[in-house]
This record gives sequence, C-alpha cells and structure tokens, in this order.
Amino acid sequence: MRQSKVVQRGRVCLQSVDGTNNRIMNTADKKFPIFYFNEKHLNFTTTIDGESAFDRFIIQKWKEAEENNVFRYKLNVVNGKRVEGRYKFFAQMNLDRAHNRRRPENIESMSMPFDGDRFNFTKISNEEIFFDIGNGDGNNVIAANVSPIEFGHCLFLPQRLECLPQIPTEFSLVKITELMLLSKSSYLRATFNSLCAHASVNHLHWHLYYLKYNLFIETADLEQASSILYVIRDYPAPGFCLKLSSFHNDVKSFAVLAFKIVNYLQTHGIPYNVYITRAQSSPNEALYDDLRIYIWPRKKSFGIKDTRGFVPACCEYGGHVSVRNEQFYEEITEADITSELKEAGDNLLDKTLKDLIDVSELLEN
Repeated sequence: MRQSKVVQRGRVCLQSVDGTNNRIMNTADKKFPIFYFNEKHLNFTTTIDGESAFDRFIIQKWKEAEENNVFRYKLNVVNGKRVEGRYKFFAQMNLDRAHNRRRPENIESMSMPFDGDRFNFTKISNEEIFFDIGNGDGNNVIAANVSPIEFGHCLFLPQRLECLPQIPTEFSLVKITELMLLSKSSYLRATFNSLCAHASVNHLHWHLYYLKYNLFIETADLEQASSILYVIRDYPAPGFCLKLSSFHNDVKSFAVLAFKIVNYLQTHGIPYNVYITRAQSSPNEALYDDLRIYIWPRKKSFGIKDTRGFVPACCEYGGHVSVRNEQFYEEITEADITSELKEAGDNLLDKTLKDLIDVSELLEN
C-alpha cells in the first residue's frame, strides 16, 4: 500500500487553552499540533450555548482553513428551514457541495479493501490537518472536510496511516465518543456512513460538525430491547440506539457495544449509518445530560448516486437533510423524506434485533 509522507515543522510553543490542563503543543519534533486531554476533560452534561477549549480550537482551525482557501468553496448555506410535520426535519440547500465536492468513490461491496492508488487521507495536504489527538505523528488527526456541509465540518481520521477501509474499529468508536464529550456544545454531531451506505471514501473516517438546530432524535421516545439496548420505532427509519446514561457514563463499555453492533452488521453484509448527538432526559429543560448513538441498518446502495433531491445518508437519517436542488428544496415535504428513509431502511431492524439483543446481553454479563 502506498502512503504519502507528511512533513511539517512547527515552532516551539506550549500554552494552556483554558483553566484546565488541556494543552495545545507545537514542537519542532512533531509533525502537527497536539491537543492533549484525559478523562477529566470529558463533559457529561452541557447546555445549548456551552463551549469548551476543544470547541474553540476546532472553530479557530476551521476559520483559518476557510481564510486560507483550503475548502473547495466558501460555505454559503443561506437557506434552511424546518420541514412541517411531527419529525422536525431540518432541510438545508447546499448547491456548492452538490456541484463542487470531490466525486465520491465507486463503492462496490461491503468488504471492499483499502486501495492506496485511489484517493485516501494519506494524500491530503498538511494544511488540511487541524491538529493531532495522539502523539503528533499524524496517525490520529482532526482534518478539514474540504466540501463542508455545515459550520465547523471536519473529519476525525483515526489510525490514518494504517490505511484501513471504511469500517469502524473499536478504537475509533471510543475516540469519537471522547471527542463528542470534550465538547460543551449541544450542537456538535458525529456521523458515519458505512460502505454501501453512501460512504464517499474507502478510508476510515468520521464526520464532526455543528448544527444549531434541535433534532427530533435528541428527545425521541425509545423502546427498551434489553437493559442497555434501545430501538427507535416512532420514526421513519427504525434503528438501534445506545444511551450513555445506561452505562453510568462508562465511555469504554458504551463504545464497545456500539462497535459490536456495527461489527455484527458489517460481518453480515448489512450497511449502516451512524449518528451521535447530545440528548435530553427531560425535553423541556435546558440541560443536555445524555449522549446517544443511533445505528440504522439499511439496504445496500451501490455505485455513485446522483439524485436531484437528497441522498439518504447519515445526516438525513439524523433529521438533517442536505438538499441539492433549489426546486426540490422549495417543494420538499415530510412525506418526501419519510418515503426515502423508509425505502432505504427496508425493515432491517426487526431482521437483526434478536441477534443484537443477545449481543448486548452478553456484554452486560
């Protein structure tokens, strides 16, 4: 497998970014700035307008990338609206992303191996990398999404230099959970598209972005399938849900079960979309005191898709619909979105539920 080398030297600098022990370090012997954190920096509760050192650093680096023309276009999502209906879908028109993003890779199967000759994240420029959350060698980094869907849209590239295909590892699920908890913003979201579920690059990556909108899934009623596994049924796309509160805020156990679920789907050839968001146990209060991981099994989508309206991928499953056509945006209805999500879901929840209840009970015991 071919890898491109990253070479960047920074000035020696050590600074505290807030009143805690979070640190950002640039040193001459490291390739990228390092954001240091430990479990003491995880925020298990937050409010709508919260902001942490992690949030500030992402926003700072994202704005710098925008000013330095790292993105393929200036983010200009001027139109956004709540789609009338009970599910509070949020539609945005993003014509620049539709026309100017890199052409998605032609994904041919769930077991498609990494191919170093195709575009992958070892080939991105150093200026696209915001910072490192590991040892500074560039293996675990936060990088720009050069075709942003929303403000702050970036990528978490775990184990980047190991050249892994777009299949979540246990390590990546632990780390993306920690990154969500480093934030104090209720608006930060993390998402993942599997192979054959609209993944655009076959190289392991997660999306992070800020969406200042309250989604239905933040407070949706859930059906308890086991003591730690839930399902969302009152939704056009039935799926699995894990609540961090059910694990008594044990991040590792929470992430491990999420990994076991996606690993089950992966090994059984079932594509999936993942959406991670802050959540509220009491919808009418300002406090966000939980974290939810939603995992939606779905039928396979092969090849490169080009639709006039929207693609049912991770954001759309979460309730954030990125529309690629002005006329469709003006005419979109809840029925349009519901129909597309139901058709893609193909009733796969019930076909996998019993096995995944067994998986969750094994972990619990």
